[in-house]
Formats: sequence, C-alpha cells, structure tokens
Amino acid sequence: MKVAILADIHGNFDALERVSEEIEKLEDVMVLGDIIGYGAEPEDCVRWVVEKKAKVLLGNHEAACIGELPLSWFNPLALRALLWTQKRLSSFSIRFIRSLPPVISDFLQALWVHGSPRQPTEEYIDHPFIAREIFESFSFSLCFFGHTHQAEAYILEESGRVERISFREGGKLEILPDNRYLINCGSVGQPRDGNPQASFAIFDTEKRIVEIKRVDYDISSASYKILHSGLPEYLAYRLEGGR
Repeated sequence: MKVAILADIHGNFDALERVSEEIEKLEDVMVLGDIIGYGAEPEDCVRWVVEKKAKVLLGNHEAACIGELPLSWFNPLALRALLWTQKRLSSFSIRFIRSLPPVISDFLQALWVHGSPRQPTEEYIDHPFIAREIFESFSFSLCFFGHTHQAEAYILEESGRVERISFREGGKLEILPDNRYLINCGSVGQPRDGNPQASFAIFDTEKRIVEIKRVDYDISSASYKILHSGLPEYLAYRLEGGR
C-alpha cells in the first residue's frame, strides 16, 4: 500500500494540481493541515481535498478561521492573508473545516499531526532539542507532521542520539524497527527550505519506505494570482525562492 502525504497547501492550487498528477494512482491521501492561507485559491484547494476523499487534519490557519485559535497568534502578514481567506471561503468549506480533527492516531500505526503531538495546531518542531522532548513525552514509533514548511526528519536512534535529516532535494528514508521517527513531508504550496519546488511524500507501508518528492510547478501563475488578488505582494515573491 502506498499513501500520499501532503501538508501546508496554503491556497496554492497551481502547486496542488501538479502534485495531484504525481499521486493520481494512489487511493489514500493524508493532508496534514493548512489547506488554506497565503495563496489565492483557498476554496479550490478545499474542494480538491474533499473530492479526493482525503484524510485531513486541522491546521493553525483552519483553526483560526473557525475561531479555535486567536487571530493575535499570527504575525501581521499571515493575519492579513487569513482575513482575506475568511471572506472567500464558502459555507460548505467552513463546515468541512469545522469537522477536521487535530490528531489522527489510528491510521497505519502512525501518529499524524499538523504541528506537534503536544500542541497539534501550534508548536513548530524545528530543532533536535524539541524533537527529543517530544520523543521523551510520547510513545509513538512514527509520527508525521507539517507546519514548518521544511522537508526533514528527526530520528531517535537506538543509541539515544537524535539525528536531523534534510530532504531539501527530496530523498528516501527507510523506517527501521529499532528507531523512532518524526517526519515532515514539506510544504506543497509554500516551501521554506530554499527549494521552491512543491514538496510531498509517498509512504510505502509494505517496504516501510518514505519518499520525499520535489516537483516543479507553475510558480509564475501562482504568483500572478496572488499579486492580482489583493493579498500582500510578499506572498507572491517568496514563492520564487522557497522562503
């Protein structure tokens, strides 16, 4: 069985359509939150996720849209984008967002969150010290997360060492039984690891291999839509550099 894992689509339908081409033969899709925010086509992204019958988690942008996370949590740029997004989501999409869980723990013997196991919509796992704290506080063997927009993994080895691996250019990771894993598939719609290519993962559950894939998409089209939507201009320009 192969499962597609997507995170942080952020209203970038151009990137999502390109990733969709890569995963069209896969029946199972997991989306780790933040379908919306920043990009110019949030409604289209929500509709795609619904039509794909994906398993979907609540991200911090969805949580804010339905009042479960205070707007004061966001920086001014993200707040402007969030308020813009709220006005453009249909009642259908709002109802869908309200149905999303913050955590899924009963799928493929893995834990699935947007942020972290201890703060599912808020905490960033962006340092080995944070990863170690989480490994020590929870008993999972394998956890997939998003939120940081960086494709990487933290591995707790049998020796007790925590290793950090970057997948800036993609790559494969074998899931070994004696190790524990925190894996971030990167961002579909707004990568922040210096590579502007859309990022996602495919998990082969039989071979126990996670492959992080990076694919080109029409960044110019996504940027143009942002620039002509009334969203902050910086959200268009950052796509070019993957920052």
